[in-house]
Amino acid sequence: MVLAWGFAGLAHNCVAFLFPYFSQEFHLSTAHNGYLTATLAFFWTLSILFCGPRAAKWGQVQVMAPGLLIGAIALAGLSLSKSLVLLYLLTAVAGFGCGSIVSSSLSFLAEQSNPKNRGLFYGTAQSSFTLIGSAGGSLVFTRLGATTLSWRGCYLLMAVLIGLTGALIFIFGRKIPRPAQATREAEKSQHFSQIFSYKNVILSTLLACFTMMWYFTVAAFTILYLMDAKALTAVAAGAIFAGFGIGGFLGEFSAPLVSDTLGRKRTALLAVLAGALCFSAFVLLELPATMMTLTIAGASFFMSGAMAIFNSVIPSESVPPHLVATATSFTPAAGELMGGVVAPVIAGLLSNALGTAQMMNLLITLPILVLVGLLFLQETAPSVLARRNVVTEN
Repeated sequence: MVLAWGFAGLAHNCVAFLFPYFSQEFHLSTAHNGYLTATLAFFWTLSILFCGPRAAKWGQVQVMAPGLLIGAIALAGLSLSKSLVLLYLLTAVAGFGCGSIVSSSLSFLAEQSNPKNRGLFYGTAQSSFTLIGSAGGSLVFTRLGATTLSWRGCYLLMAVLIGLTGALIFIFGRKIPRPAQATREAEKSQHFSQIFSYKNVILSTLLACFTMMWYFTVAAFTILYLMDAKALTAVAAGAIFAGFGIGGFLGEFSAPLVSDTLGRKRTALLAVLAGALCFSAFVLLELPATMMTLTIAGASFFMSGAMAIFNSVIPSESVPPHLVATATSFTPAAGELMGGVVAPVIAGLLSNALGTAQMMNLLITLPILVLVGLLFLQETAPSVLARRNVVTEN
């Protein structure tokens, strides 16, 4: 799951890393950065909605392995694309294929993990999306894109990595038996309308949307922001942006783990508040390269940690077992739609109209909205609820 989330993260974020290179060949404006990112994210969203319920019925491995193979084939095709139409088409297919990992892996981990340690399992898997997909990708692919390997070779390398991961999941994952309860639960009717009666799922979905709008817009535009507003080269901007990936990895791993003990709501409140302060410093202050790296790393650390809690942990704990796959499909799909599709397009238009720097300044409002919404969230961490029950009984 760590490899799958990590290499799927590369596919998800590759437009941001490689856009400075292939945009020259195809003569694209910064608006296309948002359009391509949105195209991949839209089909990633469709994949989550399509694959989540089917993974619960057919088995997660039977959904993840073919999905990653489709994504690998599309990425290999991108390395050969010669037209803008083909670029968009194959980006869409890659998004659909690699998006199969999201809801399938979350329901898989929910079945295989102890509920008291669910934050640890979810955090470990999802954190690799940022470590490999953002930190590793920004360091490696911004450099490889400038070599003779070019952006085409980068896409081919991603195709190989994702294809091998899909093969590993198929070979080893199919040997892991599903719990008997999971098999019985899979036979129950599952519809997205069933989760709408759980207020915590709806609220965590809204919070995930705001958080992912912040995350994916920052991921898509920070390198361009550093190149335009700070006059840095693509390589120098990629080095600073690596802080975003490293911070996000640590946050996505740490926050769900800490929330197992501290509580989901309290951990998220502290994380979003700290993330807002770090990001404000990054965009509002004139900082040297080292401090820009540290502040964007801090913003990603805290905001990504909160995103992991909203996106998977809380929805999985707010519904009965037979609706876990449905809830962990709906919430990330909604977040992906708003964060990966809507936000980059709007950001691209704002960047063209107001400038990249002003667009980044406007992103400060999103953590503030999350803080307000958090006040209405109900706690779901089993350990915290157990302590409350003991206090109540005494």
